[in-house]
Amino acid sequence: MRFVVLNVEESNHIQNLNRKEIYWLIGTIGLFIFLIFAILGLDGFKTDSTLEINIHDTYFIIANFHFVALIFVFTFFVVYLLRTIRRKFKNITANLILMMVTVAFILVLGKTIGILDFFSVPSDNKTFVQEKNPVGQVMRIFSIIFLGLQIALLILLAYCGFETGRNHNPGK
Repeated sequence: MRFVVLNVEESNHIQNLNRKEIYWLIGTIGLFIFLIFAILGLDGFKTDSTLEINIHDTYFIIANFHFVALIFVFTFFVVYLLRTIRRKFKNITANLILMMVTVAFILVLGKTIGILDFFSVPSDNKTFVQEKNPVGQVMRIFSIIFLGLQIALLILLAYCGFETGRNHNPGK
């Protein structure tokens, strides 16, 4: 068993770091709320509201919850990615938040890929002609792009975990 003795100056530094992390968290939540209001309006805060999207001859009705989850994950991912890179992976708390948000982003992209793949091919495959389904082609392209993004996020997650482990020194 190892005991770590902190002097008053080190203790105050740790308290300031925790306070700073809380401010960053509150600021990021404020940015998220602002983005929801700017993109979806007041309907973004209602649980039963939907968003209608008309693409070519297809009309999609999607619950706002899915867009809210995507905006939440993307906002936290961008803020904490920039913080982590700026601090060169030295802030353990920001690294852990980035890793959790990256996992959530990978899961959201996985669900989005499943939805895009479902809508890219019509239910009756006998009459399916690729050239006559431009919406399906576009959705398939987005599906491939999101899959590449998912792979890049997995690589980032592994690198962030490596740097966090390398920079974490419990004896300091």
